[in-house]
Formats: sequence, structure tokens, C-alpha cells
Amino acid sequence: MKNKIYLIFALFLLTSCHSQDNKIVDLAKISNDFDVSEFYLNRIKKTNEIISKDPKTMDKKEALHLLNDAFFVKDTLGYYKTDGRFPTDLSLEPTNDWMVRNKKPTEIFGYGYKTVAYDPEKDKIAILNTVAFPKMDMVEDRKGNLVYLEVGKTSKSNTDFNKIKDYISKNCKELAVDDNDPNASYWEGEDFYYYLVKDDHKEEEISFDSQGNKTSGSVEVTEIKLSMFEKSYIKKMEELGIYSAGYRFWKKSL
Repeated sequence: MKNKIYLIFALFLLTSCHSQDNKIVDLAKISNDFDVSEFYLNRIKKTNEIISKDPKTMDKKEALHLLNDAFFVKDTLGYYKTDGRFPTDLSLEPTNDWMVRNKKPTEIFGYGYKTVAYDPEKDKIAILNTVAFPKMDMVEDRKGNLVYLEVGKTSKSNTDFNKIKDYISKNCKELAVDDNDPNASYWEGEDFYYYLVKDDHKEEEISFDSQGNKTSGSVEVTEIKLSMFEKSYIKKMEELGIYSAGYRFWKKSL
């Protein structure tokens, strides 16, 4: 009987881990108590296992298969003296940033999780108003609370961007901030501030015919970036005078 209980418990843990690995975050329902570290735990563990493998011990097929996986990294964030680089005395920076790599932070703020490699066609890690995103970065404070996130994708039409903006415009109030970018907009929701920006440009598209002949051309694409900042985080950064992501919201209209 005990063995059966242990087996059921083990299966439950495996199922939970698997569901976390394949979980797609609904940005319309996310809150600051989202468990950031748990969400990225197995993703980062898998990345570390892949990069620790000796390529000499793998055949080409196995190596290519491993490279199909998205890669994630974790870093520590802290407050650093700006030494005049920014209009504040302190800034919030990841400890591996080359500008502060040899400096000691005045205080540790929390931890950041980044998507550093992904398949833009296959991977889906977050969704908003039916628009799926293949990459998502998150930052948590030392208490484990989500403070901000950023998602991004490249789309071959404006449809995805319009869907995102449509959702935000219906659920948030647009803010006036000090930014001259006509493709950027700033919004205030119930729990988060939103920064949405797009970049329309051309990219080279390469394809191969059935004979293996290479053809190339250009295609119009829309690069989309959406950032969400927990409102108490913006307030804290403003009160402490910390130059950080979301800095422009300090100049929001009241």
C-alpha cells in the first residue's frame, strides 16, 4: 500500500513539473504573486544540462535536436552607483552587465530570467488576446514577487500588434510620457503599467526549392515588444530615485 502511495506521489510530481515546463502564461490573468522562480526552474536546469554536454560525444542528429530547445539564463540584479551615466545616483542592473561587472552593488534587488535562444515559429511561452509570444523575460524581487516582464515576437503582418493594442486600449488608460517615439505607447491598468512598441522593417527571407537551390528575398515584418511593470515597483523606483526599466513612467500624467 505504501509503495502505491509513493508511486502516485511521484507521478504527481512528474506531472506537475511537466505541466510547468509546457505552461503558457496568460498575460491577461497574471498577477504579482506569479511564481517566477518555479516557472523558470526546470527551463534553466535543462539549459544548463545542454550546455554542459561535450559536443564531441554527440552525433550531428543529437546535437541538432538539442539546439531546437529554447535556452534560459538567470542573473542577480542589484543597485549600482551610476557615476554620472544616468540622471540618478543609482541604477538597477544585472550583475553580469559589462558596465557593472567589476563593481559591487549597494544592495541586491532580486533576480532576472531571460530567454536567450528560441524558435520564433515553434516556441510559445506567453499569450495575450490570442497572440502567442516565443520569448519572455521576467524579474522578481528578493521576496519572490513578480515586478516586471517583457515579451516579444516578430510578425509578418500588423494583425498581432493590433490585437495586443486593442486589448490594452480596452482595459487600460493611455498615459502621456516624455517619449517622442510614434510607435510606442504607455498605459495604466489595474495592477500593471504597460509599454507597447513596434518596429516595422524588412528582413531577408531564405528558402530552398526541392532541388536544394537557395532563393532569397525580403519580407515586411513587425517587431513587437510588450513590457508590463507592477505598479508598486514603479512607485518604489521613483521614491528611491533608481534608474531602471520603466523609468519613463515616472513622468506619467496624473
